[in-house]
Amino acid sequence: MEIRVLGSFGSRLPGFNTSSLLLDGRLLLDAGTVTAILPLEEQAAIDDVLLTHGHLDHMVDLAFLVDNVLTLRESPLRVWGPAVVLESLRRNLFNGEVWPDFSRLPQAAAPALQFCPLNEAGGTEIAGYRVEWARTSHPVFTAGYLLHGDAGSVLFSGDTTTTEAIWQLGRGCRDLLLAFIETSFPDRLRELAIASGHLTPAMLRSELAKFGRPDVPVKIFHVKPQFLAEVEAELAALGDLQLEVLKGGEAFYFAGSVRAAR
Repeated sequence: MEIRVLGSFGSRLPGFNTSSLLLDGRLLLDAGTVTAILPLEEQAAIDDVLLTHGHLDHMVDLAFLVDNVLTLRESPLRVWGPAVVLESLRRNLFNGEVWPDFSRLPQAAAPALQFCPLNEAGGTEIAGYRVEWARTSHPVFTAGYLLHGDAGSVLFSGDTTTTEAIWQLGRGCRDLLLAFIETSFPDRLRELAIASGHLTPAMLRSELAKFGRPDVPVKIFHVKPQFLAEVEAELAALGDLQLEVLKGGEAFYFAGSVRAAR
């Protein structure tokens, strides 16, 4: 298993890219930043995109990705998510007005993009992973994911404020290698975090207690870049050595029980 962090922040400023992880060069988890990071041949190698929700910072680069690889692929780019998330994407982005409907282009019988709803119960096999999901607490329908691979499993919280089901999903996973958990605002903006469906460091501490997996390293994503120094200081004050704020460009490798990070 190889996980590359293409983008990790909750908004864009120069040098700060929005959320996107690339697994094994083939599976994209959210599509906030892709095309500005990967060369064209690596973009064309992506077969599947798994989306947490339809907010712009998690799906905007899907528009440019499918446009870039349109003539380079013989099979459609598969886009996965709960049915309601895919419907939002179709209605608000690939609607023929904001962006071409690549689920019907260049030909309806041979489209560049294929929408693939996740199973409502149980797992879905995607790019060599068995994917389970749970809804998180965000203003729009949002999913968090547990991905099971040959080398182990990874938890991805998606955007969320205080929640329950995603922690239950990860708590019982015996081979959990990493947890990617959002924290967007400093503690002084707790009310804004709650209203917009996000976490602060103090709120994260309570969520980690629910998670109950102090053995699992936690990678923090979705920090709003204008508050990065504040959030980092408040996370450091928690005294949890398992926490790391992602900046983009990190890569994590797992082969069986062998773990390495660059």
